Amino acid sequence: MQKGHFLFFPCQACQQAVQFSVFELEKMSESLECSNCGLIYDFKDEQLLRQLRLFENLCRQIQLSEEILSHTSVGVHVGDKEVKIPFKILLSRLNSSLRLTMGEQVVNISFRLEPAKDTPLVA
Repeated sequence: MQKGHFLFFPCQACQQAVQFSVFELEKMSESLECSNCGLIYDFKDEQLLRQLRLFENLCRQIQLSEEILSHTSVGVHVGDKEVKIPFKILLSRLNSSLRLTMGEQVVNISFRLEPAKDTPLVA
């Protein structure tokens, strides 16, 4: 499992890591180039881009709401007992999976992001 907002997948041509950030989609201008062999990957799937933008917005909102979330908890009932779990613990680690279709190959990227730590601050 990858950690942080910089994700990578193996290049289909040379198997070197192609890296991108879920917070720098606009900089990619819908395509990404392998720094080793120059193969270009297009990120033009509107549904994928929309979901990545929603994920980016969620992480930024968690970061902005950290003060409020640190005083909030979720009650989980286990049998006849209730366990209160602080939102800060629940949201400190988001395990996510990104599925990319490249030609006929499907690449799954599993990653863990800690919004309070890994989300770049909004300028």
